[in-house]
Amino acid sequence: MARTICAIATAPATAALGLIRISGPDAFEIVGPLLKNKNGEAIALPQMRRSVFCRVADEQEVYDEVIAVFYKGPHSYTGEDSVELSCHGGLYVLNSILTLLIRHGCKLAEPGAFSKRAFLNGKLDLVRAQAVIDLIEAQSRAEQKNALSRMEGRLSGRIRALYQQLIDLNSTLLAYIDFPEEIEEPEAAVLEKLKVIRSQLDQLLEGSKKGRLIEEGLQIAIVGAPNAGKSTLLNQLLGYERSIVSARPGTTRDMIAEGCRLGDLKCRLADTAGMRRTQDPIELQGITIAKREAEAAQVVFVVFDGSQEMQKEDYDLAEAYGGAHNLAVINKTDLPIKINEQYIKEKFKHTVNISAQTGAGCSAIDGWIRSRFSVADAAAQGVLTSAMEIQRITEAKEKLTQAIAGLEEGFTPDLITIDLTEAASALGEVTGQTVTEQMIEQIFSRFCVGK
Repeated sequence: MARTICAIATAPATAALGLIRISGPDAFEIVGPLLKNKNGEAIALPQMRRSVFCRVADEQEVYDEVIAVFYKGPHSYTGEDSVELSCHGGLYVLNSILTLLIRHGCKLAEPGAFSKRAFLNGKLDLVRAQAVIDLIEAQSRAEQKNALSRMEGRLSGRIRALYQQLIDLNSTLLAYIDFPEEIEEPEAAVLEKLKVIRSQLDQLLEGSKKGRLIEEGLQIAIVGAPNAGKSTLLNQLLGYERSIVSARPGTTRDMIAEGCRLGDLKCRLADTAGMRRTQDPIELQGITIAKREAEAAQVVFVVFDGSQEMQKEDYDLAEAYGGAHNLAVINKTDLPIKINEQYIKEKFKHTVNISAQTGAGCSAIDGWIRSRFSVADAAAQGVLTSAMEIQRITEAKEKLTQAIAGLEEGFTPDLITIDLTEAASALGEVTGQTVTEQMIEQIFSRFCVGK
């Protein structure tokens, strides 16, 4: 039988409140006697899922005043008898209560132990368990929405349905192998259903492209001629001064990268050296780095100084980075516009006019990212994000393709069932229906203590 575990579930820092979780077969027996009223008498076991104000105390001393909530299994996060203690958030207080619980029979929980028990007790599948850690680590609205959708079971429900369909089709073929005289030949019907399942796997894999974008974020390079306002734009988008700004051209010689959020996505913004013709070896090195960043980026913001006539460097930048995928940023619109806007709009499908100095127009950049990389609908439905999930779905599709080819070429049903079994196994590994103990340990080791 699993031992009763305990852990501090809140961050290891002083705060107004801290939470201690206890879960396991002896949770009530361990915690109950330690909860006292103001007269030092043990309280009666409270009604489940109702909070009760009390003190945590043993025979010698009082440790804290807490709010306790009891959960009777299986109606708890872990599926076991559980208790949550909302304590004052001082680390000494929390650790003293944790030590008291361990002294009375609890075991200190390992990272992910509570969610692992939820999985083993059928409260979560692996897709939903993965969503828990994704929600904790979310850094953008898209990550948050996708994690919440996955926690609700939308994605795992689709995968489980496909898994069950494969199991049923495989059973049909196996039954035909055993009783060919009693069952009509099923190959044609199985073939059509396998093609439908493969199409649905294609949809999952197509959605995973946005899933990876949600998970990994967007890489953006900011390029432009010297003194176009690249560093000012970086600071404006970040909301604080990260890059040195000067009227002297060529101030930025090295690449500066910082994370931020644009649209629904987390982004990595790279402010680069001004691109111009120069003999300065240090500046040349910075320009080389700038070009490398622009080549690696998914999007390039090309900044033009709108208050100046077009220079040779501006024409070179428009030729190099123009088109439909990048964004032309005409800066310094708080000053009289002298640049050839018509030429820039001919070279770039998308342009915005801003003043990085005042912030005017910068919201249009956020709006462009939101429309250009629309992930809100995908996040709301729940999409694949992890490399393991994508790999297993890909493996399932490959096995289905083999099975379909075999049926079309007239292979015997016993050969087809091998591919279907492996395809179902791959899908089952995504949800945890056919997962190994090693995979379980690997997944839940990523979780924090107390979750």
